[in-house]
Amino acid sequence: MENVLGYDRVLARLRIKQEVNKPILGKSYLKYGQCWGIWGYFFQLSGILGTKHSANLDDFGYAFLGVSGPSGAVKKVFTGVVKHLETHSLTTSTTFADCVGAEFIGRVGYIGDANKFFLEHGMEKFTPDNAEELSWQYSEQGAALGAIYPHIIRRMFDQTHAAWPKENWERARAAGLNVPPEQDLMSYEETVKGENEAFMDYCRQCCPDLYPILSK
Repeated sequence: MENVLGYDRVLARLRIKQEVNKPILGKSYLKYGQCWGIWGYFFQLSGILGTKHSANLDDFGYAFLGVSGPSGAVKKVFTGVVKHLETHSLTTSTTFADCVGAEFIGRVGYIGDANKFFLEHGMEKFTPDNAEELSWQYSEQGAALGAIYPHIIRRMFDQTHAAWPKENWERARAAGLNVPPEQDLMSYEETVKGENEAFMDYCRQCCPDLYPILSK
């Protein structure tokens, strides 16, 4: 598939630029805890939009992920991605952060629990370029899961946005995870509406030929 700059990549660059740490000396960086929050968000965003636009995956794949190919190519790729998730990170995942965390600790060869990994390493540095690339990869995974198994995305959303015990929330903030001081509980319907409106604004400006299809 040919890669172009899609909505996900544009949004990831903007998000990372907003959150990057810029020391007086040395290179800019993100903390692992920040990355976990960013990656979880992009998995959620893409899962929601993958569900919303599952009837037009070729057009969605181009506008959102920046990939193109012959008819049916995106669905074929998504099917392969979901098979990988079923093997490596869906078996114990209940939230978007769980899924991203399970995939990441497998990538770095960490044996144990993802929550423990990020609590132990949450303040360590990670490069912005690598954070952006993984944001794109987790978006591909989320979009694939939403397109193939939308019920799993809805279940993960509900579990992700269930209220945390206050002490767990404070521990996550102390570990560097980019979460607000207080929990903001979200409804699925409102989140879909808001995220899709932003995506449609992008399509209207940057993919005007696809806007009539994706806006239906």
